[in-house]
Amino acid sequence: MHTVAGLAAGAGQGGVLEAIERAAQQSAAAIGLVAMAGVIDWASRQDPAGAWCPRDPAHSPRLVQRRPKTVRTLLGTLQIERGYHHCQACHRAGVSGGFAPFDDHLGIAGTSLSPGLSRASALAGAEMPYAKGFELISTVTGLDLASVATLARTTRANGARARVLIDAEHQQVGTAPRPVPAAHANLPDLCYLILDGTGAPMLPSETVGRAGKDGDRAGTREVKIGCLFTQSGLDPLTGEPVQDPDSVSYLSTFEPAAGFARQVKAEYHRRGFDQIRQPIVLGDGAKWIWNIADQHFPHATQIVDYYHAREHLADLTKLLTGILDDPASFEQALTDHLDLGDTPAIADAVTALDLPHRAPDLVKPAATEIGYFTGNHHRMQYTDFKANGYYIGSGPVEAACNTIVKQRAKRAGMHWTIKGLDPILALRTLHQSGRDHILWPTPQT
Repeated sequence: MHTVAGLAAGAGQGGVLEAIERAAQQSAAAIGLVAMAGVIDWASRQDPAGAWCPRDPAHSPRLVQRRPKTVRTLLGTLQIERGYHHCQACHRAGVSGGFAPFDDHLGIAGTSLSPGLSRASALAGAEMPYAKGFELISTVTGLDLASVATLARTTRANGARARVLIDAEHQQVGTAPRPVPAAHANLPDLCYLILDGTGAPMLPSETVGRAGKDGDRAGTREVKIGCLFTQSGLDPLTGEPVQDPDSVSYLSTFEPAAGFARQVKAEYHRRGFDQIRQPIVLGDGAKWIWNIADQHFPHATQIVDYYHAREHLADLTKLLTGILDDPASFEQALTDHLDLGDTPAIADAVTALDLPHRAPDLVKPAATEIGYFTGNHHRMQYTDFKANGYYIGSGPVEAACNTIVKQRAKRAGMHWTIKGLDPILALRTLHQSGRDHILWPTPQT
């Protein structure tokens, strides 16, 4: 047993308390391991001699022997023994006939990690580079629990299972409209579907045949992000819209727009948004976003993110700077028109510059920018939107792009495969939505 004096002598200046903490942690872990081993050994011996074959209940496997298994847990390494069964019928069919039913009860079938360590490893791997995650777990627990490669495999395995569970949940959601709720039902007044896309850096093998923005080979693949939440009122002091607490859920996928649309619609119904009076689709102006809105949510109000619209005004002003007497005043005038939703006035202001005669090379790029405003006229009625208390900015989904994708996948030197990154995105999406429980249900004692 460690003594305080011995610990103090072995610790550097200021490290006495940490040394005591580590000693207490190690002692508690050792005691816990002994207790766990006793409970597991007792429970495994209650396992009946007969067991169902996991491949065919009609088979009659037999108990062969008790076999050992090494399991790494949050307390350290544990040696257990459990009954090992063999199915002769499966063996004759050319598949492995051996299995240990008790592994399923413990949640360690096909793995050497306990459920607790598996979850801790997956969460660490989803939040930070695998080597950093391994270091964090080792530092916090004081134990060498797993290799970096094991942590990576565990993260991907849990993420793949998360994706399967998300997809299965969406498949179970009926898309038929439900009965209109009673007038006294306490439902939010507004719901939002904010859609966006962001690029994730990919290995060259993932971008074959894909052109980048400058005509070169693409270096990224688009991750489509959805952010869904409700709004019940306005801030009493500022009058600004306020997102309902704990009402946000997220989606992320590498699927094309059609597949993403199915996910958005399923999530819309899972959340019961079909019962809410006013749905709003908010996006940056990308055509695929409005195609989804038109096809799947034709009753929704569509809003172009105001700040993206302002960026387009800045781009238009920069394009025309060479022929403008006062670029700042010109941009401010266009902004005033935008605030009123008067996109024809923006087009008229550019037409008045007489580009065909003064700067013919600017006619085509200026027309492209003007088309952004005139083509989204009904989505840019910001005075009306603000009067109705709607959000006009897509900040929540921009934040989601950063939180779900950028913070984990866009660090210096990172390049991914879709197979390697998608499980991480699935984990991060569930975690940010506060829905870890569908992957890791609360243990029953």
